[in-house]
Amino acid sequence: MKKVVLTLGVALAQMFAVGAFAQGEAGTSKAPPPAQKASPEDRAAARAERKAEGAAAIKDQPPGEVGGVKKAAPRTKVSAEEKAAARAKRKAEGAAAIKQAPPGEVGPSK
Repeated sequence: MKKVVLTLGVALAQMFAVGAFAQGEAGTSKAPPPAQKASPEDRAAARAERKAEGAAAIKDQPPGEVGGVKKAAPRTKVSAEEKAAARAKRKAEGAAAIKQAPPGEVGPSK
């Protein structure tokens, strides 16, 4: 009986000790010091400096790296007739592929 009570007493003391240490020291404040207001000129200068550093970092970045700036491929002008011809060709290829599908495949019914 004495061993059980002693064991429970030690376990309870450890539980209360953890809670007491988790609260920290009494009377101390963990708030950061008050920030000083920056003038508009200081903010503009800092912003310009960060912008220049960012532009330099982008230029130095090797191609293919994640986050790199990719330029879009130039678009070529295509006439309406060429678009219609390509659309008709794709439609014909699709119809031929559907006709050649083996029976039992999922797709449109005949």
